[in-house]
Amino acid sequence: MQYYTNYIGYKGINNRSVGIVPIVAVAAVKPITAILSTAITLLPSLIPFIANIFQAPAKDARRLIDALKPQLQNRNVRDRLGLVIAAGQKISGKSKDVESKELLLWYRQNYPNDYKTLLPQDKEYFNNYLISIKQRFGNGNNMYAALDKAMFTDTEINVNANPIQAASNILSNITKSTSSLLLYGGIGLGLLLLLKK
Repeated sequence: MQYYTNYIGYKGINNRSVGIVPIVAVAAVKPITAILSTAITLLPSLIPFIANIFQAPAKDARRLIDALKPQLQNRNVRDRLGLVIAAGQKISGKSKDVESKELLLWYRQNYPNDYKTLLPQDKEYFNNYLISIKQRFGNGNNMYAALDKAMFTDTEINVNANPIQAASNILSNITKSTSSLLLYGGIGLGLLLLLKK
C-alpha cells in the first residue's frame, strides 16, 4: 500500500471503503485514492439500483458489472480504473470470484493499453487491491488465477516511471517473494561464475 507524504488519515482496504483524507495537495496529479473516493460517490448515480443489491450476491454482482461496463467506455483512464476498483469494493465477499473474473480480469483484457497512461502508483494500487482480495478470500482456484492474470506486470508498472523510481519498483517487487529473490540470486551467481572464468 502506498503512503503519500502529502496526505494523512490513511484508511485501509476493507469491504466498503478505501481512501485517505487530503490535507494539502502538493502534486499536480491527484493520487488514485482521490480519484477512487470520487468514483465511490459517483457510483450510485451511475448505477441507480446499487443501494438495493446483494440479495443474491452473484446475480447482483453481475448486474452491477453489466451496468458499469458501458459507463467505462467514455471515461479517462484513471477514472476508469477508479470506477473499476470502486465497483469491486461494492461487490459482496460472497461474489469475489465473479468480481475477479468478470470485472477485474475483464477490465485488463478489454483495456489492455491503459497501463501506458496510468501512473506507476495507480498500477501498484490496483495490484495491492488484488493482493488484498487474495489474502482475504484465500486460494480460490479460478479466482486466484484470474487475479494473477489481471495484475499489472513489473514492466507495465514501470513503463512511465522515471529511472530511479523504476529501479526502486523493480527492487521492491523482487524482494516481495522468496522465489523471485532466489531466481535473481541464482542468475547473479551464474553470471559471477561465468565472469570468473
